Amino acid sequence: MKKKVLLAALILMTATGCGKVPVLKNGEEAVVSFEKESLNISVDELYNAMKDRYALNVLIDLIDTNILLDKYPEDAEDAEEYVTEEIDKVKQNFVDEDGNYDESALINALTYNYGFTSIEEFEDLIRLNYYRTKAIEDYAKAKVQEKDIEKYYKDEIVGDIEASHILIKPDVNDEMSDDEIKKAEDAAKKKAEDIIKKLNKGEDFAELAKEHSADKSNAEDGGKLGFFNKGEMVDAFEKAAYALKVNAYSKKPVKTSFGYHIILKTDEKDKAPLEDVRDTILEKLAADIQINDTTLPINALADLRKEYGLEIEDSNIKKRYSSNLSNQLLQARAEQQQ
Repeated sequence: MKKKVLLAALILMTATGCGKVPVLKNGEEAVVSFEKESLNISVDELYNAMKDRYALNVLIDLIDTNILLDKYPEDAEDAEEYVTEEIDKVKQNFVDEDGNYDESALINALTYNYGFTSIEEFEDLIRLNYYRTKAIEDYAKAKVQEKDIEKYYKDEIVGDIEASHILIKPDVNDEMSDDEIKKAEDAAKKKAEDIIKKLNKGEDFAELAKEHSADKSNAEDGGKLGFFNKGEMVDAFEKAAYALKVNAYSKKPVKTSFGYHIILKTDEKDKAPLEDVRDTILEKLAADIQINDTTLPINALADLRKEYGLEIEDSNIKKRYSSNLSNQLLQARAEQQQ
């Protein structure tokens, strides 16, 4: 009966509802019966016909659901909140001509794309993916070593800096030729260089920002940008700002997609202690591992199943599971090499 536990019970519930289940002469339960009894179809026949086509994916989802709910009981509330948020997002795409939510349209789409016949089935998938993602992230974090965290802290973590800037934007538009655009860019660069010459002569940065900066969000405040850290500004601007000493300004215009900047660094803070940023570093390094190893999600879930002592009793499904796992890994490696 073990082979029936995971699939045949579901077949019976679907095929017979809550009514009485017919029993064949050989004692097997019938799913379909005819006047001519030799044509009857038993649960065993249906199970054997379906298991090679559908049972593996259903089985893996059931396995992972049971394991992950056991592993992360404290995440149940967050998982349900995530499911609700995702369903609400999806519902926004299924409205009638009056803009009202159309549940039938959503169910039709779920049936077409996933074979689902209810929103609850879709919710189960979203919930499972939430837990799988958490397990994969934890698996990646476990691969991060302390020396990697310390090295990242030493090389990449910096304190906040404060800066002001003067932005000179080229006067260009989509109608201009390449030559006209280049002339406009050269003119903007020349103007930025002239402003730097004025700074060299001792003119006030804030006053020059008020007069010349194209960044109207801060020009009247002397070009002040406040404090920021890595990742908050475009790369070229950020690199140039961090390279400056406090109270120094850029001696050459810094080009970004916005135009040409003159940057004044006004303050710099010490970087946070390692313990304060350890979790952030761990998440960053774990994310990098996931990006660089496309097999990690597959191995993460496979290893978790082993950890829980998974044994697939049906020999045919067990072979298919091993084959499917190998094929997934081969495909992931091939994708990584592309």
